[in-house]
Amino acid sequence: MDELVRAIHSAQDLEKKVEYYFTLTGDERVSVLKGLGKERNEETGVLLNAIYLQETDRQVRKLIRKTIFRLRSSGVKVEELRPEGEPVLRKVEEERVNMGFLTNFDPSGSRMVMAAYEVRKNTFVFLNGDLHFREGLRELMSSPVDRRSLNEIVAAYRGSTKEPAFLVEISPSYAAFVVEEGARLSGRFTDAIGSLKSFVAQLKDAVHKPDDIHSLPVADDVAPLPLHDVLRHEIFAPFSLSWEGIDEDRKSYLSTGGSTIVLPRHMMEEKKDNYVRDLMERRDIASQEPLFKRLLEDYAYLFHCMGDHGRYRGTLSILRDKMSLDHAFSFFLRKSLEARQDNPAEGDLIIDPYG
Repeated sequence: MDELVRAIHSAQDLEKKVEYYFTLTGDERVSVLKGLGKERNEETGVLLNAIYLQETDRQVRKLIRKTIFRLRSSGVKVEELRPEGEPVLRKVEEERVNMGFLTNFDPSGSRMVMAAYEVRKNTFVFLNGDLHFREGLRELMSSPVDRRSLNEIVAAYRGSTKEPAFLVEISPSYAAFVVEEGARLSGRFTDAIGSLKSFVAQLKDAVHKPDDIHSLPVADDVAPLPLHDVLRHEIFAPFSLSWEGIDEDRKSYLSTGGSTIVLPRHMMEEKKDNYVRDLMERRDIASQEPLFKRLLEDYAYLFHCMGDHGRYRGTLSILRDKMSLDHAFSFFLRKSLEARQDNPAEGDLIIDPYG
């Protein structure tokens, strides 16, 4: 605790002190505030006021108020907290450079999310997360980088990304949401998520959460592309569904019920369609439909960021129509069942140039 308090006091000015505070985890912030409560000077009161205006955690804000009360009780002059009006520390987040990037899913069911947040001039916190379709956030790396290093990292990733892999720049706020969502699914990296949420809460991006994706600006004369044109895009090519026991389901599907009678093609297709419909009702398959819906929302956003507004609107049309959504889900079920085992999925489409 004492080391954290000393680190804050060593910052050159008030802005730097506050910036340092918001790079800490939730537990570290509580420790710092308890340490500051032992201080007996007006500078500490000014710092607490500045932190309070940007802190979003209710419990932490309550602790700040208690700490300020103790300072006043000890005779230290501290200004009244101002919930509205001009803040003690003028916010400069709008002027900072923040970045977010998201890829499509590769054949192994993984994708990558990257983000860079400028914590002070030319100094960034860089995040790189590995997300699995069913398992959520499996790996999360963060490190401080300067502007030159960040530009080199982004250029290296872009240079190593080839279709059918896509690396698309997205809202930094939404990149944080994707990381948080993946952490909830996997149950991992929860400590890191707390400080990330507090930081991005101050950003003013147009897209913070999936609901924002449904109302992005598009010219009125842009018509939604039909389902088959949407799913034909290369961004969907690497993706397929997987589940425990898929090999046995594949054998049953390809054997069309195991009949020794040679059936006409249309009857074989009908039996396969019935098999897929029954499969969609099974719990282990049905549980993946909400995840698939989120995939479509994210891909709609990627299409919009890529300027492909026809597919953006087409993907939203799929999401809004239950029959179309079921058709799209069954399309990938069939794709998974018909995948050739002598041509297994290759590794990650996105090559990490740094390791």
